[in-house]
Amino acid sequence: MSLLPSLSFELIRGTLKLSPLAFGLTLFSLLIPILVLVAWELQQRRYEAISPAGCRKLGLRMRSNLADQYSTKYSTRSEQGTAKDGSPLWRVKALFIYPIKSCCGVELGRGDIIRTGMKYDRQFSFAQEVTSLPSLEEQADGSHSVNSEWNSITQRTFPRLAKVETEIWVPDPTSPTFSPNAKFVKSEGCVVVRFPFSPDVDFSWEGLRAFVTILAAKISQRAEPTIQFCIPFNPTLERITQKKYRSEKMKIWTDMPEALNMGVEIPDDIKAKLKYCLGVSNPLTLFRIDTRKYREVFKCAPKKEEVGFQPIIGMADSYPLHIVNLASVRDVASRLPKGYYKEFNALRYRANIYITGPPAFSEDSWAKIRIGKCTYHTSCRTIRCKLPNVDPATGIRDRNEPETTMRKYRVIDGGSIKPCLGMQVTPLVKEQGEIKVGDEVEVLAHGEHFFLKI
Repeated sequence: MSLLPSLSFELIRGTLKLSPLAFGLTLFSLLIPILVLVAWELQQRRYEAISPAGCRKLGLRMRSNLADQYSTKYSTRSEQGTAKDGSPLWRVKALFIYPIKSCCGVELGRGDIIRTGMKYDRQFSFAQEVTSLPSLEEQADGSHSVNSEWNSITQRTFPRLAKVETEIWVPDPTSPTFSPNAKFVKSEGCVVVRFPFSPDVDFSWEGLRAFVTILAAKISQRAEPTIQFCIPFNPTLERITQKKYRSEKMKIWTDMPEALNMGVEIPDDIKAKLKYCLGVSNPLTLFRIDTRKYREVFKCAPKKEEVGFQPIIGMADSYPLHIVNLASVRDVASRLPKGYYKEFNALRYRANIYITGPPAFSEDSWAKIRIGKCTYHTSCRTIRCKLPNVDPATGIRDRNEPETTMRKYRVIDGGSIKPCLGMQVTPLVKEQGEIKVGDEVEVLAHGEHFFLKI
């Protein structure tokens, strides 16, 4: 087998009837364009790695705190309190924020707690324009009109959103490039959005460039090449006016908040590739919650007269925060059909706060908890749809699991016919608090829960 490459070269050289020197020069001349393209690609990647002026990237610089989540020790219950060394037995295992609803999250070691949940969490959402056709009655009486609206999209219908990566870059006064007038410093930082896209390979110059791009992705251990764009986190009024953002209604379940349409921040060619990546055929855009028009939360959340303020959220489904007990995830994993998943990732449940220590599902009855120095109202159980069926690593949705298994024993809330896992939580802070990995989790009160849809 080792003779095949040399025989191939000899065959090519013999076919072309070239001397060894001429053949070597010909081969070298053919390699030059590839070498140039590789150099160009590496240069492009170097430029992409340069941070936005005056900012630093938020998030862990080490391996994930969930790296050992499959260990059996997280299935073992413990009593509330502290160990002999003073460390909490019930504690925060990992923290995540999801800047863009339903996209890949950012893991933190610590985070700020504000009224909308964790700072930077679920402030944006992709949306597609949906056109509704007139009813038969409207067509008959001639009063019909074609209506369209923007609908938030999630992994429920577009599982490839799991492959859209996000980074949060925040202003850093210690940065040598810091300036109060830097574009993204003025907007409280920026969000870098990155998604997989493989260009077409053919025998053209662009095709050769596409081949090198794919090769470079493989070398860097990425499954596919990626494309990225950058958006301001909290755009100034000047930028809103300059870019001509539109304030429009966007539908999230039955809610219709008014938000900022920031689609103009995404170049048209990149938007077309993003639509192809996600499988979206309708017009696509990106919305940011209007910070002057946060969505008020009622349903099972604490009342204003009880806590002194009305709970609010950005683009989250219903409540500011989501907590998941790792023992509960491991319980579900233990009941899945044998051999179904080699590893069942807790990130399928997209929690902000993952905790360890309590027995599985003990959180079902929590009413009020303390984490670190902050207290939280445990508002209701998290009702589960098909979203956890999506593998966060691949963006592929399974038709059955874990939903089928959960339906067998986790339909426990009188307000819903769907299975439950995790708790929806409202922070009882008027301004700002802090949470960090390792914080103690203490249950202050227990109570009954009944899920309210409206």
